Amino acid sequence: MIGFLKVLGLISQKGKIYLFFLATSIFIFSSFFVIITGIKNAINRTVEKNIGAKLPPDTIKVTPRIVPKNLFGGNIKGASITYSDYKKIRSVKGVKNVYRVMEIPFPNSVILRMFGIVGKSDMVSYGIDYSLVKDDIFRGYSFKYKVGSTNVPFIVPKGILEAYNLAYARGQGTPTVSENLLKGLTFTYYAGKSSYKTLPNYITIEGQIVGISERVPALSICMPIEAAEYLSKTIIPDYTPNYSMLYVEVVSHDYVEGIIKKLKSMGYNVETSTDKTKFVESIKGFISNITLVLISLVGIFAVISVFISIVLFVSTKVDFLSLIRMLGATRIYISVTITTLIFLLTLVISYASSVITKELFITYSSQLIDKFDVVKDFVRKDYLTLSFSDVMMPVIISTVLGVVSSFFISLRFVFKRI
Repeated sequence: MIGFLKVLGLISQKGKIYLFFLATSIFIFSSFFVIITGIKNAINRTVEKNIGAKLPPDTIKVTPRIVPKNLFGGNIKGASITYSDYKKIRSVKGVKNVYRVMEIPFPNSVILRMFGIVGKSDMVSYGIDYSLVKDDIFRGYSFKYKVGSTNVPFIVPKGILEAYNLAYARGQGTPTVSENLLKGLTFTYYAGKSSYKTLPNYITIEGQIVGISERVPALSICMPIEAAEYLSKTIIPDYTPNYSMLYVEVVSHDYVEGIIKKLKSMGYNVETSTDKTKFVESIKGFISNITLVLISLVGIFAVISVFISIVLFVSTKVDFLSLIRMLGATRIYISVTITTLIFLLTLVISYASSVITKELFITYSSQLIDKFDVVKDFVRKDYLTLSFSDVMMPVIISTVLGVVSSFFISLRFVFKRI
């Protein structure tokens, strides 16, 4: 082993000018690769944080699949989303929040008195998470529920107000309703009683409208999920909470496609628009393509210059290699020696180039951002990130290029007499 290292040292003594060309070629490629990758990362982060924040991913609506009872049709049965399913979806990588919309397992109806008119109607009701509608609560009102209370706050969808004003009120000749008129409006809610069916232990409660939202199912009224769970278990003791739908918020556009595929593979229906995600990702893809083209152009220069430098460097060693061949070194030994030497040289030079460039790039780019307010408004210092793989990629490329080049060059010492 010591003898092998001595031979490597003797081989590297001549041809320093070609060794300099080799080091310069590798340094240019590695440094350019790191700088361009760092700029790409910063621009992508800027796109994600600036454009992506103004165009956040659309909320993903998840519903259970509805399937026929048998292959020949017949009755329809609905799949369900259980609390266990809800927890699994929350744990999916990239999921920010999951909001529940709980199905109401009992018949229900309301009696509403307004403008001297008494209206009675069966209703579609849900229990929903407070976080889903917290921004839609009327000022001075609360969507909180105290378990056991017969006073329950409700949220109504904006669509039901529009449907009443544009269709029902015109047809019936009744007054139209504004959001202000609905604020704090009370009504009687029958949990467990409708025109179709009445359960023996139905509960009469007082409901109050405390908000209007576009984030709840249309043509329904929605109570806090805690109220829905309490009423369901009181009226139907063996009931286990199921959810009609979940609204899934995603951390960033990077995760949207993966989460959609994951949810579909779990057997759910998924409804969402991906237009904003495609727009943001198309910008990032365009930036990545430009980066690839630039690195490829410099890479072509690197391939040519590194190969030529290695050829010229090895050519200065022919006399020495002939000498150690006469002293008994095998052709395979000579070939391995050349390849090992080039491997070590390219590895050390490219690694040093990448690490040094990374430190200089981060330091001076940060100073540049601090110096110019125009740049600071566009990109922040913490966007200038280079991962370990970013730094090691040019090292791997340069080292592989050097080894492949030296391998083909060293074949002459295997197949030719020296």
